[in-house]
Amino acid sequence: MEIRMGTIGSGVIVRHILKGVERTEGITCKAVYSRKEETGRKLADEFGVEKVYTDLDAMCQDEELNFIYVASPNSLHYGQVKKALEYGKNVICEKPFTPTAAEAEELIRMAKDRHLFLFEGVTTLYHPHYSWVREHMTDIGDLKMISCTFCQYSSRYDLLKDGEVTNIFNPEFAGGSLMDINVYNLHFVVGLLGAPDETAYFAGRHENDVDIHGVLLMRYKDVICQCTGAKDTWCENNVQIMGDQGYIRVTPTSNQLKDVCLVQKGGETQSVHLEEDQWFYEVQELARLVQEEDYETCYKNLKNTLEVVRILEKCRNA
Repeated sequence: MEIRMGTIGSGVIVRHILKGVERTEGITCKAVYSRKEETGRKLADEFGVEKVYTDLDAMCQDEELNFIYVASPNSLHYGQVKKALEYGKNVICEKPFTPTAAEAEELIRMAKDRHLFLFEGVTTLYHPHYSWVREHMTDIGDLKMISCTFCQYSSRYDLLKDGEVTNIFNPEFAGGSLMDINVYNLHFVVGLLGAPDETAYFAGRHENDVDIHGVLLMRYKDVICQCTGAKDTWCENNVQIMGDQGYIRVTPTSNQLKDVCLVQKGGETQSVHLEEDQWFYEVQELARLVQEEDYETCYKNLKNTLEVVRILEKCRNA
């Protein structure tokens, strides 16, 4: 199956994805949706896309399209994904998938009932270095701890301090540090270990109650995991997976995974490096899964997605 895609959204990540689409066989962008014709046309012209829609139903009815890529504000994901599935379209939905587990469960059930692909667009899961980490976990002996730190000062935080609330810092749009950035750390851990036995989230909040930085703690029997994410600070980011016989270090972040180093007792070291940005690898892997009609892997990944949404919802409501 070839992916013939229509996009919803015009932000930075959409442009990264479309750059990957331009370089990947088996996937093309055929249409762009935006509420404003001018905004949609600018994006379409930038990437040589012919069709621009300002009516979402009209785009979903386009028979040339078999995939809809949803990259709108977080609170709109559920409704737009549901609409696309109802029209019989396969869907790629940007992270975070949905604000609530009930919404995620409904969308996953709809996709399975209709035998449609439904992917969460979180770069971590599709990166070749993430598979490398999974394959080498046993080389560090008994796992003891995982530490993930992803702090990135947002230009929109300055706007927030000046009184302008953008979507990413708006609770009504399911914004916040946990949903925007720490979600990558959470996916990294859950993709390796599954559902935790215990969770706790400690957050620093703006006066509008949105979390601007926070630490998520998870326990898996004797394994302790820490996920730190912030939109109001910056630091040296990395992931460290620690065992009694060695450790794995991932840099710079849990969504980029450019460099991975395995260090074992006795000084033995293995390192791997990749140059391409993370969105390129995501597009490549999604195109491969669709071309091979690998619904099994798609639905397996959705189990991880659902568990991540459950943790996010619990922490946001704590």
